[in-house]
Amino acid sequence: MLQNTGSALSNNRKVHAIFFSPARSTKKIVEAIASGISDEFIIHDITQGLHKTIELKADDIAVVGVPAFSGKVPPIAAQLISKIKGQGARAIVACAYGNCHYEDTLSELSNICVKAGFVPISSGAFVSRHSMFPELGKGRPDENDLAKARTFGKQSVKHSRITLKGELDTDIIPSNRPKGVVPAVVKSTSDCNFCNICTRSCPTGAISRDNPKKTDKKKCIACARCIEMCPYEARKFKGLMYQITKKRFVEKHQSRKENEINLPL
Repeated sequence: MLQNTGSALSNNRKVHAIFFSPARSTKKIVEAIASGISDEFIIHDITQGLHKTIELKADDIAVVGVPAFSGKVPPIAAQLISKIKGQGARAIVACAYGNCHYEDTLSELSNICVKAGFVPISSGAFVSRHSMFPELGKGRPDENDLAKARTFGKQSVKHSRITLKGELDTDIIPSNRPKGVVPAVVKSTSDCNFCNICTRSCPTGAISRDNPKKTDKKKCIACARCIEMCPYEARKFKGLMYQITKKRFVEKHQSRKENEINLPL
């Protein structure tokens, strides 16, 4: 898909917006960053897989974004990005995090991009609504966040400093130890009418096509894609352990967090 709202970059350089975005917050952030680079960019939504080969050129610029899942890149997103042919294209790596922490997400995503043939030039972590605990980061990314994302895209291209090996300087991307996974599985409510939109939308195929009220706990990654896509609001996280975890987690992380960008000096 091609987003076109004005003039394109000169010299046939193309800008690519590549994102894994189950709850669609990462999509907003990546597209905002891309729009700060050019008014024209190519959209690659890989949330439900690669439907065709994505192959870039060395002169291209890519904005590659994922949500932070317990401080890491979702494994399925890592697998999909690794299949993209970067071929020397510059990459701005970005993640959306739910007002709590993103830990190793950016450093891990950068390494995945390098292995796929990209040359990372900057990184940014942007606050979004938390997929499991939507009270955190509610309403974000807001207009201020998206404006900062556009500025970040423009600055990344203007101030980038690239090493000869195509690797980002180690001080550009922070890395911390992840704090662990919050176990939870999305479940159906009595409002489910078996429309199967959730089964078609699930990135991992965790929801039964024969009975969408059944969710495979081993396949579910708690990405909240089914909650986002269900027109009847019949999917949600629930259960005693979830409620206990939610109360503690929201109390701990309720203060407003800000976006963090890392640009070459």
